[in-house]
Amino acid sequence: MAAAQPPIAAPQKPSPARVYAFIDGMNLFNWAKRCFEYDYPNYDIARLVNAVVALEADRQLAGAFFCVGVPQEIDDAKRSRWWNKKLAALGRSGVRVASRKLKRRELKIHLEGVVNFEHTVPRLVEKGIDLKIGLELVKLANERAFDVAVLFSQDGDLVEAVQEVRRIAREQRRWIQLECAYPIVAGIQSWPIKGTVPRQITKIMYDACIDPTYYG
Repeated sequence: MAAAQPPIAAPQKPSPARVYAFIDGMNLFNWAKRCFEYDYPNYDIARLVNAVVALEADRQLAGAFFCVGVPQEIDDAKRSRWWNKKLAALGRSGVRVASRKLKRRELKIHLEGVVNFEHTVPRLVEKGIDLKIGLELVKLANERAFDVAVLFSQDGDLVEAVQEVRRIAREQRRWIQLECAYPIVAGIQSWPIKGTVPRQITKIMYDACIDPTYYG
């Protein structure tokens, strides 16, 4: 009878663990607005990412990737200029930046009970941000660029990318942890992406990471 093979040891957490942050700029803003009532994206991403990394000992930041939809000048000149200035500042701080043009869509409004009432209004929508972040997450996992990935997003469309990174970790036989950082406040239900470790951003924590510059 052949000798029993010893069990394969579970991958061990490296020391220090390399952390990479993946930020959906508009998703983070929408939740900060909902929880903390801020009316524009006033976060300093570099500081906020470092604050989340510091929530656990023996970790070091390996990088940060920020993605957001930006209106074109013809659609919203003020917001377009504001975002372009903020993204330039983010790039100078060492954050990798990617942007997508917001797409114009026609939204039809129909009121029930009102005879022949139908109105069409233009709306700018964000497309492809979750896909871009998911692809970058999987790419860097394959390249062994991180041990911990922190998603600053609560977009459920990233679940498949999270699952793929778990598969990659098993294939590479190494320790990978996936986390979800998100604003939270009493009275508002908030949740992490399925399959991730929650990292809750309180108002005190968020306020300590506000960008004092307004890029108007």
